[in-house]
Amino acid sequence: MFLSAPPEVTARRVASLGTLVSALEMLSQSRKFEDGEMLSGQVANTRPKFARRFPRLTRALESKKAAVALYGIQAGASAATLIWGHKRAVRTAGSAVLAVTGAAGRVRSPFGGDGADQLQQVINVVLAATGTFKDGEQARDVAMRALALETTISYVASGVVKLVSPVWLSGEAFTGVIRTHNYGDQRVYRLVHRYPLLGRLVTWGTIAAEVSFPLVFVLPKPAARAYLGSMTLFHLGIGQFMGLNRFVLAFGATHPALLYVFARNEQRPGPAAEALAAA
Repeated sequence: MFLSAPPEVTARRVASLGTLVSALEMLSQSRKFEDGEMLSGQVANTRPKFARRFPRLTRALESKKAAVALYGIQAGASAATLIWGHKRAVRTAGSAVLAVTGAAGRVRSPFGGDGADQLQQVINVVLAATGTFKDGEQARDVAMRALALETTISYVASGVVKLVSPVWLSGEAFTGVIRTHNYGDQRVYRLVHRYPLLGRLVTWGTIAAEVSFPLVFVLPKPAARAYLGSMTLFHLGIGQFMGLNRFVLAFGATHPALLYVFARNEQRPGPAAEALAAA
């Protein structure tokens, strides 16, 4: 039932699971919201003009209470849209709340975020904005196409950055990352250390898969689905072995949008049928 829901509902629920996990992770580290700690408020340092103009508001935003309230609201909105995502009003309002709290969190402190947070924010803004459309079908179409485009840009941009990196082109990037303490796995490192070619193939394969991702829109539907499935496995592997679990949910939330676009492209009539309809 979860995956058979409309694509915008599935996207919202998967994304909501990601923001819920993120909010709970932040709340579990609430002691770091204190002044001088890693996740303390940085408004005065990063936005000095704003801080001078609104000193009381700045102090309020930088307080530990504000951070706890912010992530508490984020957790509540995530849970609501996860459970009642099939209701358009809840989905739209929840996406708007998550967009606002996400932006407020970045204003309060620019540290601790990553690409998953940025993609989650795009999802929140897109679903909140299109939720205001009167026509539900139009809202779905615009939202899914926007998320499909954003995902494609994200993959291609990531691939291009790797493509111009000497470390990635040398084939040594994966081996170097997987041996680190924060993003590594000793079992995988021992494997690629023993078989260096395997590490190079993973490195070059990652670049190729990301740069060529737009091919999913012109491949036959079975091949496009297989390509997308391989990217899903790619993210699951990153989550399992590198500990970047929120990327699985952030990018996974956009994959229903790509499946929607595949289906719509398949349903599109050919030139002859369009000419006949026009006549």
